[in-house]
Amino acid sequence: MSVIAVAAAGMLMGLKFKVPALIAATVLLLIGSFAWNGLDLPGDVTVTRFLILAFALACAYLVGLSLSVHLKRDEGSR
Repeated sequence: MSVIAVAAAGMLMGLKFKVPALIAATVLLLIGSFAWNGLDLPGDVTVTRFLILAFALACAYLVGLSLSVHLKRDEGSR
């Protein structure tokens, strides 16, 4: 479920924001992962899980960015 949420956030960021927002979101994801492990809450988030979530965030950002460019190109041709 977290992969879907991160991917949706990445796609929305790609539609609206530039690369610094992706970097900030990745840093927040890293801090959240360490906080989750540091509190000894159930469902430990490992480094592998963080990497999977960061990869999903970046890929979804690229999809959203591509979609944004495509939509802007269509608006300009009309």
